[in-house]
This record gives sequence, C-alpha cells and structure tokens, in this order.
Amino acid sequence: MDLKETLMALEEQFWEASSAANVDLIRGYLTDDALTVGTFGVLNKETTIAVNSGQPPFLFWRIDDAPRILQLMTDSAVVIYKATAQREGREPFTVMMSSTYVNRDGSWKLAFHHQTPL
Repeated sequence: MDLKETLMALEEQFWEASSAANVDLIRGYLTDDALTVGTFGVLNKETTIAVNSGQPPFLFWRIDDAPRILQLMTDSAVVIYKATAQREGREPFTVMMSSTYVNRDGSWKLAFHHQTPL
C-alpha cells in the first residue's frame, strides 16, 4: 500500500469512528499531543475524544475531490481534501480538511487536524 492509500484509509477509519462515537479507535488514532482545530476552537486529544463521544452518527459523509498528499519528511505527511457530511438531526456541511500524520514506531498517527467550513 502506498502512502496515499495508507493515509486515506486512516482518514476513512476516523470518519467511521467519529460516526460511531468509537472513542477507543479515536484514542488509538491520535498522538498523545494531537490538536484539532475548527470553528469549535483548539482541542487537545482528550477534548477531541470527549467531543466525538457525544455526537450523533453521520447520515452520510463523502470525500468530494481527489485528496492531495504533501509529504513533509519520510515520517510525516499532510492529507488535504474537501468533504461533505451530515450528522443525524443536523444540516449538511462542507469543509476543507487537512490532517497531518506522523509515523511513530512504524504506525501512522494523527498529530494535527484542521477543518475549514465552506
């Protein structure tokens, strides 16, 4: 599996984990010092997990364009794409996403995630 396939598989796993409020998967997915940024502010790992645990499931989510990968070093890369989703009981939303991954001990983990609403 190449880098793009590996990282996009992780992105899809995170969407699914977020939809199912699977906090164990989310916890293992994030680095200990992970940060998430969006209209909600800046969240650390534990706050990101807590916020996801209380969310309704997604009715749908989709990646709207071809993701771009910017490899920073051999052990770090950024995934950038546009996505549209809708949580149960809420309006659909579209965002630009960027997720920065680091490879620690042979495993890719999410270190930084940013969402910009469109």
